[in-house]
Amino acid sequence: MIDTRHLLTFRAIAKSGSFTQAADELGCVQSNVTARIRKLEERLGVTLFERDGRSTKLTTAGNRLESYADQIVSLIEEAETVVADADGERVGLRLGGLENATATRLPALIKRLHERFPDAPLSLMTGTTDELITAVLDRQVDAAFVAGHVDHNALDSVEAFRETMVRVRPKGQNLPAPLIAFRQGCSYRALAEQWLRSVGEVPVPIIEMGTLDGMLGCVTAGVGMAVVPRISAENSAHRDGFEIEDLPAPFGDSRTFLVWQRNKALTKPLSQLIDYVSEGNA
Repeated sequence: MIDTRHLLTFRAIAKSGSFTQAADELGCVQSNVTARIRKLEERLGVTLFERDGRSTKLTTAGNRLESYADQIVSLIEEAETVVADADGERVGLRLGGLENATATRLPALIKRLHERFPDAPLSLMTGTTDELITAVLDRQVDAAFVAGHVDHNALDSVEAFRETMVRVRPKGQNLPAPLIAFRQGCSYRALAEQWLRSVGEVPVPIIEMGTLDGMLGCVTAGVGMAVVPRISAENSAHRDGFEIEDLPAPFGDSRTFLVWQRNKALTKPLSQLIDYVSEGNA
């Protein structure tokens, strides 16, 4: 069986890229770090790091081990927190959300959770659907709001809400325009490309943006068009600068789901979140 200390040491080196820095972080001498990695490599029968002077890089085997190490350490930290909190009222909740949902749907929900669990830390990261699913699987977040149903045997899900998808374009501009969208992995971008393909408007240039506000600001400025949920368009500070057009079926309907790991012990905050969403109170 792998020694937990050896795994923690491996992870520290993998994150810092340095045996010396890992020793500082772990509060031990470098010879102990080197000895632990040697024992771990002997246990696994592989070389985990390539050392070239001051450079330390993961080998192929090391790269494979890193994701498992992250998950194991995350589980250990989660277990320590949950066990130490006898009533379960102070266990934190790490959420993931789409940029659109974070700006429009989630603030009220997060407020309700904070009022119900005032001593439980809440955090929220944003990303594309693909990024958020990976974050849930890697235990970087406890649950995430993603676009579309997720068919994965390691995940459970519940529908959170439905969005009416629209095209927004600069006022008075009917000419073909670039599509302003989030990076690859965004479900809304994929939906927009499918719709444009169905009406024979592809290929079109794509301008990638990192924020919803940036996307709609560029639409107002006449840079291009975007496909977003109607609620995001109508609540935008740039609303007066663009026109809104509903997408035809089946492209105009998008469902957002809350997903979490199927084998994950449900903390009180996560269980309450699932209840809120299941009851249609999200």
